[in-house]
Amino acid sequence: MILSVAPTRLSRRTLPFLICLLIVKTGGMLWLRQLAQRSGQHTYSYVGEDYPRAWPIPMARPVLMPLENTHRYMFDNPESDQEWAAMTPRNGIIHLGEQRRPFSISMFHQLRCISLLRKEMVSAQKTGVVKPESQLNQHCINYMRQMLFCAADPVLDTVLGPQSRPTVTPEFFECKDWQLVYDEVEKNQRESSPG
Repeated sequence: MILSVAPTRLSRRTLPFLICLLIVKTGGMLWLRQLAQRSGQHTYSYVGEDYPRAWPIPMARPVLMPLENTHRYMFDNPESDQEWAAMTPRNGIIHLGEQRRPFSISMFHQLRCISLLRKEMVSAQKTGVVKPESQLNQHCINYMRQMLFCAADPVLDTVLGPQSRPTVTPEFFECKDWQLVYDEVEKNQRESSPG
């Protein structure tokens, strides 16, 4: 048994409408492609608002980072401050454009905030003086909260133990290659250094 479908007749208005729609869609796609190509070629002055939202450095494929306990980056031991400071070379500040405009890389801003909050907790533990109302503490807590939302990670972490006191044990994370960021920052800071 062979099934056949009878061709449908298009109304006099339908065919021209479909042709116009096809032309508009094709033109729109070509315009968006050109716009994307031009925005990739834009050179920024780094004056006022004329700078890219993200530093246009080459980023490779993601890297895997296992979650592991470490003996480094402790809360408070003799090497803690040095280890945390080493994660943000020259505070992670780079200089861009002819005017050498300073910028902070978000990754380094976040690391500085964690270190600041760590130091505040150590100080409160040693002195008994808690400064939760500090503007810098408030800035860091709010900034970290916003960055966690911004980088919302849907990876599932295994939960062990009772739900009232769960132990969450992620195995690994897929991350952007932070070593590339360090390499580019080092290169920028070397090139931006006076003398």
